[in-house]
Amino acid sequence: MQLSHGREIHLDLRNSKYRNDTFSVDSSITQYRIENGRRYHAYKDGIYWAPNDDKQNENLDISHHKYLLLLEGNLTAAPIEKDIERVLDIGTGTGIWAIDFADEHPNTTVIGTDLSPIQPDVVPPNLRFEIDDVRDRWTYPVDYFDFIHMRALFGSIDDWDAVYGQVYKHLKPGGYFEQVEISIYIKSDDGSLQEGNPFLKFTRMFEEAGEITGQTFKIAEIMKEKIERAGFVNVVEKVFKAPMGGWPADPKLREIGQWTLLGFLSGLEGYALATLTRVLQWSVDEVHVFLAQVRQAVRDRSLHSYHEIRIVYAQKPQ
Repeated sequence: MQLSHGREIHLDLRNSKYRNDTFSVDSSITQYRIENGRRYHAYKDGIYWAPNDDKQNENLDISHHKYLLLLEGNLTAAPIEKDIERVLDIGTGTGIWAIDFADEHPNTTVIGTDLSPIQPDVVPPNLRFEIDDVRDRWTYPVDYFDFIHMRALFGSIDDWDAVYGQVYKHLKPGGYFEQVEISIYIKSDDGSLQEGNPFLKFTRMFEEAGEITGQTFKIAEIMKEKIERAGFVNVVEKVFKAPMGGWPADPKLREIGQWTLLGFLSGLEGYALATLTRVLQWSVDEVHVFLAQVRQAVRDRSLHSYHEIRIVYAQKPQ
């Protein structure tokens, strides 16, 4: 499957021997949890709810292409300069955003951090990956990064105010921070999404799970306010509709909807399995029966559903 810049989705992402100033990847970090047929991160086991196996990594790369479509081919919404010095990509996942950014900015040092060493070995020379938990105290110098990027960390952070405080502390004065998050709420503007639809139940379960764990899945709706409260200025929020399927008449929205549906279906089991079994105490069989109902609902062409993708970017005062 062809993605941006001619890249293809890689289904056989390899573990890499990354090093940072603290430690190198050892066997304990790659002794992943295998649960219900899916693979999960070992470092800080259980903090993040989605698998890190090839199937879910394909979903991340599909989503990356969807974000590029939303931003008309751009990697950021923030008006950053071309030749900035240092960039941090938090929760880099497969590293696809960091790789693209490093390619486009060869004079910029790019760092991608994640709980899992799932990124490819061959990367631009100005890019490195580190194993890190954004919730821990950062060891980078104060006022260090020109740009900090964060995407799709919903459901994985228990203290967003602390995270934004660290972002603010380690960003250079005048530097930009950008966060991209998906709203879990499925909507329709024409009333085609009725009460009782499995989609609505799917949404409410993640809302409930976030309340139980203290790691909200609803950060998309509140991040702008929290970022402003952290002291950032020039805060801009952009809200995009991501249709669920190719039902829109508008060609651009139709293409975004097709990629959104592809990503949703490819990632659905990974989205739900750990959260429903670990947090809501569902059986594996119950999860699979319910997900079959969700798949049937999402393929209903009479359902004109969508969810929102919100992007907030802001600047540290000079």
